[in-house]
Amino acid sequence: MNRNPNIKHMKTRKFKSFIFLSALSLFLGLQVVQGQTLREAVEAYNTGLELAETDIKAAIASFEESAQIARLLGEEGEEVREQAEIQIPGLHYELAMEYYRDRNIPDAVKGFEETIEVAKKYNDSGTLRRSENVLHQLYAIKGNSLFREDKNEEALEMFGKALEINPQHARSYLGKGLVYRRLEDVEKFREAMDMAIENALITEEEQIMQTAESTARDFFLVRAVRAKQENNLQRAIDLISSSLTYDETFPETHFLLATIYNEQSRYQDAVDSAQRAIDLFNGNKEETAKIYFELGRAYEGLGDTARACAAYNDAAYGNYEASAKYQMEHILKCP
Repeated sequence: MNRNPNIKHMKTRKFKSFIFLSALSLFLGLQVVQGQTLREAVEAYNTGLELAETDIKAAIASFEESAQIARLLGEEGEEVREQAEIQIPGLHYELAMEYYRDRNIPDAVKGFEETIEVAKKYNDSGTLRRSENVLHQLYAIKGNSLFREDKNEEALEMFGKALEINPQHARSYLGKGLVYRRLEDVEKFREAMDMAIENALITEEEQIMQTAESTARDFFLVRAVRAKQENNLQRAIDLISSSLTYDETFPETHFLLATIYNEQSRYQDAVDSAQRAIDLFNGNKEETAKIYFELGRAYEGLGDTARACAAYNDAAYGNYEASAKYQMEHILKCP
């Protein structure tokens, strides 16, 4: 069994205590009832030392037995009790870590939950902190697993538990946001993604921040497309505005806005949005053709024939070639 540095440090302290206790036992002569009880406490302690390398559960039981016996002795058993109790939280932590290393997530979760309770009982702040650091991540892992199984409420509960321990855990906020996206809860989705971005910025988790931003951007953009298809143009604009708060540099968002402005006869706004989309787009002529076509429509609406002809000329590629040439040759009579 590989021991972590904390366990090694713990073993050093145990060895020193063992020597002291052995000397104390010899001094008492082990002839009176209390001396016999102290010897039993020492023996249980030493058994715990031996078992810690091979059987953590049994070692914990031995240290608990040692502490219990020593506790009955009052002041005389204080040193034994203190040394035995020092070992117990760390061994619980190591047992939970073994489950974690074996990818046994359910038992690891239970193990760290128990370790936290034990660490609180024995006032072991270091083990408490380490256990909480692992447990909130395990809760998030379990939440993601439940999400993949379509167990939305259970997943939210796990992410909530993670955030109770670590309110800055950006990954758990992201997980909550994905659940709310599935549930079509727009406001809770927005709130979760905003918290994911905010905390990822604080903790410098760039990948989580980018994922949250792109997910939120696409969430509102897709719903804007639906609103446009339903001819609810103002609703579409509002949704696009929400999308832009997460990413102002996505060309498809500005392109969609240009198409809506053209339908509303807001031609200058359409020009501005189409031009912004063109500036941001890195595609080839066939890919940008649709944007130039909307730009041509906007200039045509403004009565600027020269610029409309130039835009339609840039749009005459791929799927837009026939439509753009028709506008140039039959509608605008471009030179």
